[in-house]
Amino acid sequence: MSKVYRIIARVHETRAEEGKSPCRLYKVGDEFDLSKPEEKEKICRWAYNAMFPFITILEFDGTIPWEPDKNRGYVACPDPHNIVVFELRREGIIETRESP
Repeated sequence: MSKVYRIIARVHETRAEEGKSPCRLYKVGDEFDLSKPEEKEKICRWAYNAMFPFITILEFDGTIPWEPDKNRGYVACPDPHNIVVFELRREGIIETRESP
């Protein structure tokens, strides 16, 4: 049996170049339940593409080797002028699948 976990993305930090405003899409503390399509749609595609490999790892019970907490990972969007750092957090099991 394999497990599929709920992943929550939380805005951990925002940074902006000197003299520029931070990203206007998010505030620190905003959360998105990535198991819900309507929540995924609220994530900028650029940021989501950076997160996707790590979402998949956590969603399917893997770990990110350099992170001390096996249930969390941190990913920054690639916008060089307005960086948003997201915390990805693994929460409860949403599905159990038969292994092939």
